Amino acid sequence: MLFHYFKTAWRSLVVNRFYSALNIAGLAIGLATGIMLLLWVQNEFSYNKFNKQYKNIYELSAHFPSNGKEIIWSSVPAPLAVYAKNIPSIQSMVRIAGGGGILTNQTETKIIDKNNIIYADSSLLSIFDFKILKGNPNNFLSDTYSVALTEKTAKKIFGTDNVIGKVIRYDKNNFTVTAVLKEIPKNSDIQADAIFPMAYYAQRFTANGGNGKWKTIDVDLGDYGYTIFALLNSNGNPQSVGNALTAAYKNARNGDSQTSFQLQNLGDVHLIGNDGDTSALRMVEIMLLVAILILVIASINYVNLSTARSLMRLKEVSVKKIIGASKRQLFFQFIVETVALFLCAGVIAIGLIFVLMPLYNNISGKELSFSLSDIHTLGILFIVFVGTLLAASIYPAILLSSFQPLAVMRGTKIAGFKTATFRKILVVLQFTISFALLVSTIVMSNQMRYMRNKDLGYDKSYVFSVSFPDEAVQHFDAIKTELQKTHGILSAGTSDAYDISNVGSSTGDIEWSGKPINENMVISQLFADKDFIPTMKYHFIEGGNFSGTPADSNRFILNETAVKAMGLKPPYVGQQITFHEWKGPIIGVLKDFNFEPLTEAISPIIFYSWRYGNMLYVRTTGTEAQNAIAAVEKEYKKYNTSKTPFSYNFLDKSFEAHYRSQQRTGTLFTTFAAIAIFISCLGLFGLATYTAQVKTKEIGIRKVLGASVGSIVQLISKDFLKLVIIAVVIATPLAYWAMHKWLQGFAYKIGIGVFTFIIAAVIVMLIAFATIGFKAFKAARANPVKSLKTE
Repeated sequence: MLFHYFKTAWRSLVVNRFYSALNIAGLAIGLATGIMLLLWVQNEFSYNKFNKQYKNIYELSAHFPSNGKEIIWSSVPAPLAVYAKNIPSIQSMVRIAGGGGILTNQTETKIIDKNNIIYADSSLLSIFDFKILKGNPNNFLSDTYSVALTEKTAKKIFGTDNVIGKVIRYDKNNFTVTAVLKEIPKNSDIQADAIFPMAYYAQRFTANGGNGKWKTIDVDLGDYGYTIFALLNSNGNPQSVGNALTAAYKNARNGDSQTSFQLQNLGDVHLIGNDGDTSALRMVEIMLLVAILILVIASINYVNLSTARSLMRLKEVSVKKIIGASKRQLFFQFIVETVALFLCAGVIAIGLIFVLMPLYNNISGKELSFSLSDIHTLGILFIVFVGTLLAASIYPAILLSSFQPLAVMRGTKIAGFKTATFRKILVVLQFTISFALLVSTIVMSNQMRYMRNKDLGYDKSYVFSVSFPDEAVQHFDAIKTELQKTHGILSAGTSDAYDISNVGSSTGDIEWSGKPINENMVISQLFADKDFIPTMKYHFIEGGNFSGTPADSNRFILNETAVKAMGLKPPYVGQQITFHEWKGPIIGVLKDFNFEPLTEAISPIIFYSWRYGNMLYVRTTGTEAQNAIAAVEKEYKKYNTSKTPFSYNFLDKSFEAHYRSQQRTGTLFTTFAAIAIFISCLGLFGLATYTAQVKTKEIGIRKVLGASVGSIVQLISKDFLKLVIIAVVIATPLAYWAMHKWLQGFAYKIGIGVFTFIIAAVIVMLIAFATIGFKAFKAARANPVKSLKTE
């Protein structure tokens, strides 16, 4: 019996090959798109959850008031790990600090640059499930001069992963490899190519004089530079632990602290900010919704074409019922037809995924894999295929199996419901989804364009930065003098900011006359020499620049936001402030400029000149850029005793890198909006074809009576275009609400004007009319004699 059902189904697919092709194409594209999107969503939700104890692992964050609002840092002071020993519900704690630099073999004949290096306590593996391939887990980072390498890094340096006991060079010291780790999963927020002991970091900290009065990291209360994770007992209360750490820290500062510490579960860290920001989570949820909606659109195509063609199968169903076929048998026959069609679409969809996955990874910035042996992939396939199959097959099967033979000739109602009305509702739903996605695409594209072109308060064009070796710092004046001789170098200045579009260093150690008691202001801090501000083309609103003399050591330059936040009154120049125990006057106030991503409003910043920075910023021209880079490289090599490869970054590229995630999201939306519209148009084309078929004789009679081609095109098209207009009206408020919520994640954003919706509406209407009009025009041009002879 089942074989008979499949045989009948295959015959139906072949006989109605045009509609079968439309259905298979729409379903295959919808299934492929939905599955790839769900793979991305599943990857986002899986972050950090490969750790078996993730439900009991928490990341610490620091919260304190500043300028009337709460400042939140995801990094905290190192002594919290010491205080944890006195809190019973903390089972283990690990401190992590970032690093950088090159790794070499002992003879320095093999140099590996741009490594992701971290320092960590030896308790790292007691919390995280990073797998050791070689080495003893019980002795992980137990020695100050030991190191753990990933398998990939070990092979880069030594050509093999059998490297236990071998020596590498880092930071001018020898380290013995005591562990080789399997590559850290990509869905981990902790990434590293090499892990060095926190004990070495602490030793170097003390050797360099510590941080003022604090000489070890275990007592340094002022440096919020460590990422700390705590593993709690199964009954541990994260709020109570946070309160205990807060109390211990406040006690260590003799009560002089407004900082509180809070814990966030590791499973939430990737998608929810420690300030409660859920914008990343919302974006993943939106992508999940988009995947479901695309599958719904594909299902609607099948339902629409099946119900539209139901009247053409009346005789078939009636004859089968008259000769004894039961409703149950007919129901299963039509289910099998749908399954057969789905099998064809499924095979094509899987093939499309294998072909398109590299392109999809390039667009999404992921390294997703599609393997039919992976349990997560199989789970997604099962959910998508079964869900879409049920959504697409049940109603048409019930409808087609419910015909009453004696009511066939009446044809107005089937199964107690007007199928034409149902089809119209589904078409409206399809284009409501498609229009909303198109509006989202336009808004995202406009926002990205706005950010790229926004006046940042400085000129980032043709400026590149180079991180010079420490040996070069004392020679920067000579280096800059030499570079000024190079044609194409307009200016050069030094700073300690590795990325001027995301200055990460900040402090609360600033005092001024009239500062309110218990007022805490967090201010970003930036070292700059006398040439840096002119090189960046920052603009003074009062005062002037550093002089380049020793007197600069106690002079300060602030931005507009800083002096306003401090409550200072103009003129600002000459007013005394104390910064890190250095007291001196304000010599200049800069016009506000963006030194953080545009998701953040401009905050206070202070420039000082008593320390040093090893970042050289060079302004050149478009035509002379390569000449300028070559000149800087020549100076770089004079002082590069560590053999670090020369590299540089242009500011405009660094700026765009901060918004790569949003740009990729916009690209994905553009792609999926186009796919949704394409699938919707496939269904519309099929319905237009069906309408032209059932109106064949009517069209022929109208042509014989003198109807024009235009009037016949209008006859076929007008009802469909009305449905598209209704969809636009319904989708407009929904799209506005969704994009308004998305834009709230940006401090600087565009407005959503009426013109956006007009453009989207025109695009959708033109595409819909082109789809319908093609078939309508073809039907209108048909020979009426042939139409009237058709039985």
